[in-house]
Amino acid sequence: MHRPRRKNSGWPSPRAGTLDLTCPAPTSIPGYFFTLTLTGAWEGLPSPHPHHSPAEAAADHALTTARDITADYLPLDVVPATARINTLLGRPTDLPHLPVRLAWGHVHLTAESDAIHAAQTHQRRQHEREQRRLEHDRRLDEARILRDTLMSDPSLALSYWFATAPHSIDTDTLPRLEALLNTAAAYAPQGQWAPLARLLHTFSERLTDEAKNHLIDTLATLTDRYGQPDITTDIQAMRTATEAGTDPQDRGQPDRA
Repeated sequence: MHRPRRKNSGWPSPRAGTLDLTCPAPTSIPGYFFTLTLTGAWEGLPSPHPHHSPAEAAADHALTTARDITADYLPLDVVPATARINTLLGRPTDLPHLPVRLAWGHVHLTAESDAIHAAQTHQRRQHEREQRRLEHDRRLDEARILRDTLMSDPSLALSYWFATAPHSIDTDTLPRLEALLNTAAAYAPQGQWAPLARLLHTFSERLTDEAKNHLIDTLATLTDRYGQPDITTDIQAMRTATEAGTDPQDRGQPDRA
């Protein structure tokens, strides 16, 4: 007895179709979108288990590819975003793990005027932030250079202190400052400071108490930083003597007839 033959033996005939749809696509600015129009063609691949919705599968692949790309572009960047998408969709692609092929795809992007305006505002603010960052970095660099320069020479530190304390300057300030620096340089030709208690006392005798104490504390810190604890002690002793109304050079000295 012969068995009847099946009329539809083997795999089903592959299907094919086209794509034509429009939807939003994200931009790199949250809340603003491209309008994306997709056209293309798809094919079902021979398989014992054909896909139930091959058109939707091909559309999902094309839209996922396109939207992943647009999310990295500003609304201003319609041309480069479109070119990037169509470069990838313009060649036949077998969908991973599915019996479906995207024969080709083509995307057309547009952006609304409000999205373009938002992109322009975003770019301007980004530029302003970058300029502020660069200016901040420049000021930090200048501050570091100033710090290193002042720490390299106590006389520069003293000059800077006067420049930042204009309330302590009078008509005699500059001549006294120049005399102090010249005297200090004469005492320290190799860059090390001489005992400054007497020099500082002469220099600061006409300053207000607040300015004088600030100057004394500044120089005491500098001399200690430069490894001169003895000078630091003399300066601090001079401040104590000044507050007490005596000359530090006269401490411990017998009265002269």
